[in-house]
Amino acid sequence: MVDAVIPRLASPAQLLQSAADATGADFDYLVRTAARESNFDPQARAQSSSAAGMFQFIEQTWLAMMSRHGAAHGQGELAAQITRGPDGRFEVADPATKREILDLRFDPALASRMAGELAAENAGVLREALGREPSGGELYAAHFLGAGNAARLIETAEASPAARADTLFPAAARANRAIFFDGARARSVSEVLGALTGADGSPVAPPETLVSGPAPESPPVQAGGWRPGAWSGPGRPVAVLSPGVIELLASLDAPRGRDDREA
Repeated sequence: MVDAVIPRLASPAQLLQSAADATGADFDYLVRTAARESNFDPQARAQSSSAAGMFQFIEQTWLAMMSRHGAAHGQGELAAQITRGPDGRFEVADPATKREILDLRFDPALASRMAGELAAENAGVLREALGREPSGGELYAAHFLGAGNAARLIETAEASPAARADTLFPAAARANRAIFFDGARARSVSEVLGALTGADGSPVAPPETLVSGPAPESPPVQAGGWRPGAWSGPGRPVAVLSPGVIELLASLDAPRGRDDREA
């Protein structure tokens, strides 16, 4: 499995280290999350949701992150086109511009930086809710469920560990049976939290089926020559992985997909 990961990881490691440097995110966390979400595939797309790219951002989360942090990462002109409606949803008036912004999810360098910014936001929410620093595994639970739902899962696991997780998060459970069910048996909140954080001994939460293929057909070339699906990144030494991350990568199975997000 290591041999299968290394060719794909060689470029992402540089991008992830650059993203960690730019956002203050933990490098190991970004590596683990990219591994869990897409197995480092920048062109990965979920089959039944809008999740796309190496970190599987759904459309609304990506638009939110671009609106808040795009300018800081060289995308100010596009970020300025994003508005938020009375219903709280992020929108872009021009369909072509919206597609251009969403296609940036396939740029692994920018997606890595947005993942770092999202981790910082999620850490703040969890810190306030839990009254302590969240672990890397808890941050991944926030990436998977959203920070508010992750805090609810953690708190429920402490108060009522045997409670059924599927009743707490029915939509996520419907889309991710492998996480919320063991065959026909519904898993408890404690079991689901353990699967997401690795506390149950499993290295990763198994994803649902992802489709790997070319990014949107005939994508326009972006500034600097990047086009969706192409690697970009600084010419710097490949980051050194910690023993824990190497062990995790060695034990990874090929992703079976992730469709927990709403479209």
